Amino acid sequence: MLHTLAAILLNLSLLTADADIAKGMVSVEVRNMTRNREIEAYQPAKPATPASLTKLLTTGAALNVLGPDFRFETTLAYTGLIVDSTLWGDLIIIGDVDPTLGNLKNNESFLDEWIAQLHELGIYHIQGSIVADMSKLSDEGYNPNWLDEDVGNYYAPGIFGINYLSNTLRIYLRSFAEGEPAIVLFTEPQNVPVEIECNVRGSKVKRDYSYVYGKPLVYARSMRGEIPENRDSFCVKGDLPNPGLQLAQDLDSAIVAAGGRVNGQAGYTFAPAAEPEEMTAICVHLSPALRDIIRDTNFESNNLYAEAIARYLGATVHRQSTSRQAAEYVFQYWKEQNMPMAHCALYDGCGLAPNNKLTARMIVRLLEKMYYGKYRKDWYGSLPVSGESGTLKHFLAGTSLAGRVHAKSGTLTGAKSYAGYIRRPNGDIWTFAIIISDTQVPNHKLQTVIEQYLLSLCS
Repeated sequence: MLHTLAAILLNLSLLTADADIAKGMVSVEVRNMTRNREIEAYQPAKPATPASLTKLLTTGAALNVLGPDFRFETTLAYTGLIVDSTLWGDLIIIGDVDPTLGNLKNNESFLDEWIAQLHELGIYHIQGSIVADMSKLSDEGYNPNWLDEDVGNYYAPGIFGINYLSNTLRIYLRSFAEGEPAIVLFTEPQNVPVEIECNVRGSKVKRDYSYVYGKPLVYARSMRGEIPENRDSFCVKGDLPNPGLQLAQDLDSAIVAAGGRVNGQAGYTFAPAAEPEEMTAICVHLSPALRDIIRDTNFESNNLYAEAIARYLGATVHRQSTSRQAAEYVFQYWKEQNMPMAHCALYDGCGLAPNNKLTARMIVRLLEKMYYGKYRKDWYGSLPVSGESGTLKHFLAGTSLAGRVHAKSGTLTGAKSYAGYIRRPNGDIWTFAIIISDTQVPNHKLQTVIEQYLLSLCS
């Protein structure tokens, strides 16, 4: 379908008519990928804050570099000798950055499997300690380019060589009448020695408007904001301060619950817990296949998954990869794939960093390369569908484009973005990227404007 200049200007005016949007950063490109033809473009090379579109760079690079069948490996090993049902040495958990370890989605029971493996070797008691070896990554934890108001919440947790229980601490509160302070009832896991200063109050709101503040590895948290009033129990999710230590403690408890004992204390280290020749592997826990992890990353816009994947990629070339090295790896990968990276900047792997800058042109080229690449099926299937699934469940729902757009969304305060594929009635595939950032416009209005634009464009 050829668009006349008048029609193009009409379509784009839907994006730029609002003066507050026009004052911001707007970058748009739409191409008919099937016919290798541009449909529309508006400042396609202008950098803007992409929010979670950043995950497209991370997941695409990981799929190409590691392959869809890749699995993270968490190893349980020991040092010392086994004598009369007792290990005279340490149990060591060697992390591999697996972001899915112990999460509720997979309903994993690997601790029971580890206990069974220990018993099969004749190990019931540990004379030494249980040590979480988190040396795969640095001790940096959170990304320093993230906002302080995000760090401490479940969606911006620390990323470590061992990630466990989605790095999430569930804090259960009881709320009272509007304006009255809420109280902390308990946390899950319950054995986390966290000190919580709670300044959350009951309100007429219908959902969670509270925030958790704190830094990884530190067991002090403060909470502010509002939650629905007069709730006997209301869950607020924060970050788990030290997931590696938590796993070591939980394994300790599992051994005791199975009738054993552990003489030493559970601990963690960012240096290798022992030299390879000093350790004997007991078993290796495998994550789900990367194709499934990437699908969850893009469907749910999971920051933990995306950031962990980026950090793992960084660790393939850097010892104890940092967030900076991870972002540089992803950026350099796409630069070497001849993507137009000029004026782009990357500071994390998930999109929480507000100083990330990408262009619509760069993202559209990436989408085309992945579509025609080796892992097209896994890539295309990792994107939510408009009006049907993931973060696009309500996007374009009930319209002529419902079910026809496979795309990733991105949201930060004052920023909204979408990029993906549109299946046209004639069989053609269009690729598109729309990035709007640095505005004072509410996100729900930005979404409506983008929906109107796409519907007009495809009419």
